[in-house]
Amino acid sequence: MASLEARIRVIEGVDLYDPVRAAKICLVPNMVVLKKFCVPEFIKYTETQCSITYHKSYCNKMAEVVHDEKLLMYFF
Repeated sequence: MASLEARIRVIEGVDLYDPVRAAKICLVPNMVVLKKFCVPEFIKYTETQCSITYHKSYCNKMAEVVHDEKLLMYFF
């Protein structure tokens, strides 16, 4: 019975949102976002656009935090 319960937990993903595991898979570890920071709206990149122009637009919109490389990577 215990092994069946364990299998059900695995299948249902009971521990799916375990905060310890979530921190391990974070793309930009140890990043802190200030509560007052408001993320600008971005147009989603499509392959029909010029990638250089798109990246310049992103950097211009994120100008206030351009010194914080982790924050730039996280929201990109």
